[in-house]
Amino acid sequence: MAKALPLNALRAFDAAARHLSLTRAAKELSVTHGAVSRQVLALEERLGEQLFERTPRGLTLTPAGRTLAAGTHEAFGRLTTALEAVASRHGPRVVSITTLASIAARWLVPRMIRFQRLHPDLDLRVSTNTRAVDLRKENIDLGIRYGRGVWPGLHTVRLFDPHEFPVCAPKLVPQLRRPEDLAKLTLLHDMTIDRWAAWLRVAGVDESLARKGPVFEDMNVVLQAAIEGEGVALASLTMVKADLVAQRLVRPFDLELTVDRSYYAVCAPERLSDPDVRAVMEWLIEEAEET
Repeated sequence: MAKALPLNALRAFDAAARHLSLTRAAKELSVTHGAVSRQVLALEERLGEQLFERTPRGLTLTPAGRTLAAGTHEAFGRLTTALEAVASRHGPRVVSITTLASIAARWLVPRMIRFQRLHPDLDLRVSTNTRAVDLRKENIDLGIRYGRGVWPGLHTVRLFDPHEFPVCAPKLVPQLRRPEDLAKLTLLHDMTIDRWAAWLRVAGVDESLARKGPVFEDMNVVLQAAIEGEGVALASLTMVKADLVAQRLVRPFDLELTVDRSYYAVCAPERLSDPDVRAVMEWLIEEAEET
C-alpha cells in the first residue's frame, strides 16, 4: 500500500458511514452521489475489503467498515480540533455549549459572570435545543444533558442529581393542606410527564391525577405558568431556587422525589485535548459541586 493516505476517499467513506447513505454524504460534502460512490469503491479496491453491505433498504457497515469508521471518526475529529486550535490563535477564543433552555437560563447563565472573572479571554457560546445534539457533526465543544448518562462515544461527567418537589404561586397555598388537595388544581407538566405520577405514588395519592393538565416542551414555560398561578409544577431546587428566594414560588409540601436521571456534562473525548474546553469542563464540575 502506498504511503500517501487517500484523504478524499476516507472523507467520503467517513460521511457515508455516519449517514449510512451516499446521498446524504454527498450533500454534506457538496459533491455528487456518483463522486462519493466512486471514492468508496476505490477505497474498497485499495484495501481489498468490502466496507458496506448494499441492500435494497440502504447501506450497512461490514465488520471491516465498522473498524475503519471508528478510526476515521476519531481521526477527523482530532484534525478538526487541531485546526480550530491553530485558527483560534488569530481570533477570539470561544467554547460552545449546548443544553436545554431551562438549564441554560436557570443554572448556567447566572453563573457565567464568575466564569468571565476566571477566564476573561475566553467566551462561552451557548445554544439551546430539546434534542441530543450530535456534538461532533455540529462542531460543538460541550453539552449539558439530562438523562441516565449513557451516550456512546462521549466523555460524561455527572454534575448533579435533581430532587423534585411541587411548587406553586403563594396564592394557591391555602388550597393545598395535604397532597390529596392537588386534585382540586391543575398539574403542569414538561415532556417527562411520568415524574408527576411518580411523586403522587410516593405521596400515597392516586397517580391517575397525573394524566391531566397541560404539557409544555420547555420547563421555563412550565415554571412561568406556575408563577402566574395557573397550576402546580414539579421542579428541582436547581430550577427554582431564585423563585423560592424571591417568593414567586413556594413549596406547599416537603416531600421530595429522587429521580433516576441526572444532569451530565458531555463532550467528545478528543475535545479534552483543547485546554480551553478542559477549562470549561472543570468549571462546570466546580459549579455543580457548589450546587
